[in-house]
Amino acid sequence: PGPLPEAPTYLYGRPDAAGNFETRTFTGPNQPRIEPTTRAVAGVVVTLRGVDPAAARPWDHLPVRVELADRGIRVRQGEVGRVGFVRVGGAVEVTSTEPVYHVLRGRGAAHLSLALPDPGVVRTRTFQEPGRVELSSGAGFYWASADLFVTDHPYWTVTDADGRFALPRVPAGRVEVVAWHPGWLPAGQDRDPETGLVSRMTYAPPVERTRPADVTAGGTCDIALTLP
Repeated sequence: PGPLPEAPTYLYGRPDAAGNFETRTFTGPNQPRIEPTTRAVAGVVVTLRGVDPAAARPWDHLPVRVELADRGIRVRQGEVGRVGFVRVGGAVEVTSTEPVYHVLRGRGAAHLSLALPDPGVVRTRTFQEPGRVELSSGAGFYWASADLFVTDHPYWTVTDADGRFALPRVPAGRVEVVAWHPGWLPAGQDRDPETGLVSRMTYAPPVERTRPADVTAGGTCDIALTLP
């Protein structure tokens, strides 16, 4: 509901090879992808709470690869997006695709700083604790943002362009359906004292909506959730 949110832009500047100061504008990576007519939201993370991992279907998500490219972070898990789902104890590949110095920073369920000074070099990180790992840049690309969700069950997905999702083969019983979207507006900024440019930024808290569902063996449960 309501007017479509405007996409904030972020200014980045650095000296070029000739010593000139070049600037470039980037669009925030967390901006909601809303279809103007239907108001369907793509890219919303949908998961289930209250599922017994011992009764869950086998893990069937593809391996995750995090790529730092075009001064941003993209997550490749079959398709390319901004989120990845990692099984507890699973490994994630991290690499850079461009010839600039990158550092991938992780906070939340895991704390990490992986330096990627050269393109094409692949590093691997294993995640042992369940929860959200917020990915950002430790090399000054302050707008860059992505997420990994480390989990002990496979009932995670993202909505398609029509805002639809499916979570098959759920064990019978009561569960809670959760729709989650990252915050996209700046909540705080740190600036470089010499240049005055933003060096680090935090986004507003995520948007989350939940709804209970009673799953019956062999049945189908239809759920609709509305984001504010």
